[in-house]
Amino acid sequence: MSTPFQLLLPRQIYDEMVAQAQSEFPNECCGLLAGRIVEGAGRVEVRYPLVNELASPVEYQAAAEGLFRAAKDMRARGIQELAVYHSHPTSAPVPSPADLARNFLGEEVVYLIIGLGDAEPQVRGWWLGATGYREAGWEIID
Repeated sequence: MSTPFQLLLPRQIYDEMVAQAQSEFPNECCGLLAGRIVEGAGRVEVRYPLVNELASPVEYQAAAEGLFRAAKDMRARGIQELAVYHSHPTSAPVPSPADLARNFLGEEVVYLIIGLGDAEPQVRGWWLGATGYREAGWEIID
């Protein structure tokens, strides 16, 4: 499994992503992050919060309409999907078997998981493969 890029996430987008997870508690939230990859760094420019049509605390499925709007907007801006994010309302931010099974984008994007099981939200990034995962390099930038 290769590492296509280091994810650079602006503080404001990070804060919005965590706020979405907290506001949708006790259900899982989901969304996309898009931007450009330049010299091995994927700089996030836009966040696309999506609707979890399952409204479930243990799994998510992004509504097709939101995915379509995000893809259309990315094409218009000339940017690409860099990351998928979702929350784990009561558990650690580590990929679950369901996360691996629903890994439709392969190793091309970072999977950020927002864990809300502790007093403070924890966010970790992952490269997901067909049968396993490993931590992804990412950082918050100002």
